[in-house]
Amino acid sequence: MDRGSYLLVLGLDRDKLVQVGQLGTMLFQKGYYIYVGSAMTNLTARIERHRRTRKKEHWHIDYLTHAADSILSLPIRSSRREECSIAESFSSILAHGPAGFGSSDCACETHLFWHKNNPLHVEAFHDVLQHFRMRHP
Repeated sequence: MDRGSYLLVLGLDRDKLVQVGQLGTMLFQKGYYIYVGSAMTNLTARIERHRRTRKKEHWHIDYLTHAADSILSLPIRSSRREECSIAESFSSILAHGPAGFGSSDCACETHLFWHKNNPLHVEAFHDVLQHFRMRHP
């Protein structure tokens, strides 16, 4: 099964101004950004695309990946579309990114979240990740 949701953990070593398509120029502060996305077909290819440095900007996240100093991808394989549920779970433990970022096709406020420190060292981040990765079918 090569479908489901994914997280991109993007590290910024310093504050950066980034032009994000129609959302405009935004200041992204130093720290870690967690993006929640989905691909209900070809999940692996979608993640690989996001990790490439040479690509045409299509989604909001493409602009931020160009500015990122590091990118870690975490697939969450599932036959169900859980992108919004994952974003909702992160909304209670992480700071919200810009409104409308990655969520122009749903009712979520945003699909981008921020943490000052690497979320891989935050227990609550692992709790959410494990909840969605270890669900029973």
